Amino acid sequence: MPIKNLSIKKGNRYKHGGTGTRLYRIWKAMRNRCNNSNNLRYKDYGGRGITICPEWTDKLNGFINFRNWSLSNGYLDNLTIDRKENNKGYYSENCRWITYVENNQNQRTNKLKKGDIVEIKNIYKTNNYTQLEISKIYGVSLSTIFNILNNKSWKNIVIL
Repeated sequence: MPIKNLSIKKGNRYKHGGTGTRLYRIWKAMRNRCNNSNNLRYKDYGGRGITICPEWTDKLNGFINFRNWSLSNGYLDNLTIDRKENNKGYYSENCRWITYVENNQNQRTNKLKKGDIVEIKNIYKTNNYTQLEISKIYGVSLSTIFNILNNKSWKNIVIL
C-alpha cells in the first residue's frame, strides 16, 4: 500500500525517512543529472531537455511519490531505473526498473572520443569513482571500462 504524505517539516527541511537508502540515492542522482549543470552527465540529460515529472520533484512529497511509484512498479535492489523512450523525461509512464545488462543495451551510443581512454584511466586513478560509475558517465558498458583500465581490446566501441 503506498505511503502518502509522510514528510515532516523539521526546521527548513523535510524528513521522509528515506535518506541514505539506495532508492533515495537513485532519486537524488536522477534530479542532479537533470537539474545541475555542473553534473558530469548534465549534457546527456538536462542539457538535452530530459526533465522529471512534477510529482517526483515536489518539495514536500517528491521522494515519497517516487518511492511509492518505484515500490509499486517492480523496484528491487539489483535493478536500475530506465526511460522507455530515451529522448523523453523521467515520469511514471516512461520509466521502468531493469537490470544493468538490459540498461547497457539501451544506451543511445557506445562511442568514445580519442581523449576519453586516457581520461577514463586518470579518473579511475583518483579513487573517486568506481568502474560502474565511470561506465555510466561515459555511456559504455562496465566490461568496456574494465578492458580500458586493463589495456585490453574491446568490442562495439567507435572511437570518434
